[in-house]
Amino acid sequence: MRFAGYGVGLMMGAALLALAGCSDDEPAAANDAAAAGNGVCLQTAQIDHTDIVNDSAIVFFMKDGKAYMNTIRIPCSSLKMEDGFAYETDTPEICSNAQTIRVKNSGNYCELGQFTPFTPPKVPDAAASAAATK
Repeated sequence: MRFAGYGVGLMMGAALLALAGCSDDEPAAANDAAAAGNGVCLQTAQIDHTDIVNDSAIVFFMKDGKAYMNTIRIPCSSLKMEDGFAYETDTPEICSNAQTIRVKNSGNYCELGQFTPFTPPKVPDAAASAAATK
């Protein structure tokens, strides 16, 4: 039973590492875009749904038809396999490089990265495909 506290310590350490990127400090200078993020924030009430592409990327589809890809800072173990995540925010938006998510079931914490505009690939219309083959 000597190691009983060890697991709790590891979990606490992992949680602290996941939150290490969070800060109340002023943002970095604008010329340091990688450190400061790209300034994109999504209004949470306008998010329609998400699609987990893999353990490193999530697409956020907005109610206005736009989509944004978030490239997670460090691959998020089991994100794609668990197919779900949650986040909490005190503001009505989520911003590049400023949020953590918690993976469903596994409980892993991961940091969101930059949001970039995303255009989903076009899916061929069944009628158009049938007409093209005639």
